Amino acid sequence: MEYTQERIYELLLRKKKGGIDKPDDEYLEQLMAENEDVSRLWDDIRQNDFDEKAWYDIADSETAWNEVEHELLRRKRAVRYLSVKKWLAAAAVSGVIAAGAYFLLNKARESSPASPVTATAEMPANGLHLQMANGKVIQLPYNMPAQDISAGSVALNAGARTLQYTSKGKDIGGYNTLVVPPKMDYRVILSDGTEVWLNATSTLKFPFSFRQNTREVYLEGEGFFKVAKNADKPFFVRTPETVIEVLGTEFNVNTYKRGITSTSLVTGAVSARSGSSTIVLKPGQEAVYTERSGFTVQQFDKDAVVSWMNGIFQFDDTRLADLQPVIERWFGIAVVFDDPALANSPFTGILDKHHDLAFFLKNLKNTGIGIDYYFREETLHLKSAH
Repeated sequence: MEYTQERIYELLLRKKKGGIDKPDDEYLEQLMAENEDVSRLWDDIRQNDFDEKAWYDIADSETAWNEVEHELLRRKRAVRYLSVKKWLAAAAVSGVIAAGAYFLLNKARESSPASPVTATAEMPANGLHLQMANGKVIQLPYNMPAQDISAGSVALNAGARTLQYTSKGKDIGGYNTLVVPPKMDYRVILSDGTEVWLNATSTLKFPFSFRQNTREVYLEGEGFFKVAKNADKPFFVRTPETVIEVLGTEFNVNTYKRGITSTSLVTGAVSARSGSSTIVLKPGQEAVYTERSGFTVQQFDKDAVVSWMNGIFQFDDTRLADLQPVIERWFGIAVVFDDPALANSPFTGILDKHHDLAFFLKNLKNTGIGIDYYFREETLHLKSAH
C-alpha cells in the first residue's frame, strides 16, 4: 500500500482512536522517529480533546476550509499552528488540500539544510539548542536530515539526534552548553571521540577542543558516557555534587534528584569524589552520593539503568511519585496528584517512550492499584479510582 500524505494523516487519526493494526502502527512509529513534523503533528492530535466523529460528519468542505482560513487571518499565524480541531476538521473533508498543505509547508523547511545555517546572537534560547561560549545560540534540528552549521572557526553537523563538529582553525575557547528539552534525547560526539548520550531535560557544558592536560565537561540531568581512551589526558565529569574521573570507560550519571548523584559503571574504572571523600568503582557497581550520607556503593541492574537510551524506563515496586518527573521529562506535560496519598502507591512496570502517554496511562489504570486520571489544560491529574 502506498503511504501518501493523506494516508499518513488517516493513520494518525486511527492511532488516536486505537483502531490501527500492528504493521501500520509500526510504520507510524518509525516515521515519527525519523520525521519531526509527523511527530509534532501526532503530539497535537493525541494531546487535544476534540470530537473525532465530527471530522467525518462534516459534509460542506468549503465551509470547513473557510473556517480554517478565517482562523488563519484572525490569528495571523502560519497554517501549521492553527487550532488542531479546526485544522483536522478541514483535513477530514478536503483531504490532500489540508493534510497535504501541512506537510508541504514543512517540506521547504525540511529541505533547507542544503543551505548552511549561521549562528546568531539574536536567536532565542529555547528547545533543543547549543549556546556557544561567545553567547551565540544555535537552534538544532532533531529528527531531520543532517545540516551543516557555520559557527565561526568551528563547523557543526547536526541531525538525526546527533551533534558533531570539527575545528577549522583556532576555536573561540570556553565552554558551550548543549540543552536537551523535555521529550527528547540527544547525542554529542566530542573532539576527542568521546560520545555522550543525554536524556531529556539535561545540559552538557563542553569545550570545542580540550587544550589542557585534562578533559572536563559539566553535566546536569542524565547522561551516558563512552569515553575515548587517553592515558595521558584523564576525563572528568563534573556534576553539581560530585566529580567523576575516568581514563576510558562507559558509565551512566544521573543528577535529576536534587542533592543526589548516581554514577553507574558499565566497563572500565572510575573514581568519584565530593569534598574529601573519594570512592573507586568496578564494573557493575554504582555510587550514590547524597548530601547527608555521602557515598554509598551498591550493585545495579544495567538494563534498568541505561534502558532510557532505548526509550524505556523500568520500574520495580517504585513509588508513583518517582514516575512523576519521568513522565514530565519524556512527554513534556505537568503531573499532579489530586490525592497526595497516591504518590506513595507502588508501581511495577515499564514506561515506553515509543508509545504515547495514553497507552501507559491505560495500563496504569488497569494495574489494580486504584488509580484514575484526567487532563486539564496542559496538566495530567492522577486521582483515586474510588
